[in-house]
Amino acid sequence: MRMSVAMCTYNGAHFVSEQLRSIALQARLPDELIVCDDGSTDETVSFLRAFADQSAFPVRIFFNEERLGPGKNFEKAISLCDGDIIVCSDQDDIWRPEKLAKLYETFDQNPDAVYAFSDADMIEENGKPLGRTMWEAVGLRRNLNRFSGLDQLRLLLKHNVIAGASMAFRASFKQVILPIPSGWMHDYWIVLLGSALSRGCPVSEQLFMYRRHSRQVCGLHKQSLGQAVRESICTGQDAALNKVKQFREIQRRVDVVCAVAQCPRDRLELLRQKETHLLKRAALRSASGVARAIGVLAEASTGRYQRFSNSWLSIARDLR
Repeated sequence: MRMSVAMCTYNGAHFVSEQLRSIALQARLPDELIVCDDGSTDETVSFLRAFADQSAFPVRIFFNEERLGPGKNFEKAISLCDGDIIVCSDQDDIWRPEKLAKLYETFDQNPDAVYAFSDADMIEENGKPLGRTMWEAVGLRRNLNRFSGLDQLRLLLKHNVIAGASMAFRASFKQVILPIPSGWMHDYWIVLLGSALSRGCPVSEQLFMYRRHSRQVCGLHKQSLGQAVRESICTGQDAALNKVKQFREIQRRVDVVCAVAQCPRDRLELLRQKETHLLKRAALRSASGVARAIGVLAEASTGRYQRFSNSWLSIARDLR
């Protein structure tokens, strides 16, 4: 199996050279590195070109004439990859030398898995360890024994626990995931489809160092309870209906696959229940007073807040 690395860059001069070096030091080198730059105005492009000139493996660099944003830029990078396995790469992390070899081994030993992902050690901007892993930060470590079968999709329908920087997937899955709809980040889109139609495979080792810093366009930023509540209060019915519209993109893509292949009915039912829950919560945004309270309690009685949202916290938000 050939392995492609898909990297997206944007004003990443502070860290991209360190990440490129870590890719060059892999025990199992990639068969190609595809880089899509989203209009960098710093020295990122110079560093990329210098690396490409001396790389032991092919490096293809593409430049966007107009900014695409991270989701669409990763879509472009993924579409340009020629390998059998596509490994996503941020511009500011540091890979451990065994990362690609371990991912290769994981796919080889799990032929039915369409994606795989690893844990990571989290570091500060200056490289100092934060003292916890990515899986600990997102709550996956304590739920890892549940990440199998139908429970895999159940966990992901509550919230995404898999960062794009940690994942790889089979190129044969490209025809399912592309194009990625506007508003979706590539990582959540890929893993939801992967777990709805097949399965993902976790790799317990910390295969890279995930850097948290102020320049991140997206990433794992801890939100306080107060921030979460304020954000929810400010979310009106239009925003809630937009979530429904966005989620229906997943169902439409699944329907396309199910028209030509057998799909697991229990997972399709989970997707239907998630949509119902989102519709109920959107309707509550237009209600007030007693009607809103009754609606929240009725939805809570179905158990969907527990299965698809943040349980009592989401109930409290919808009662506000």
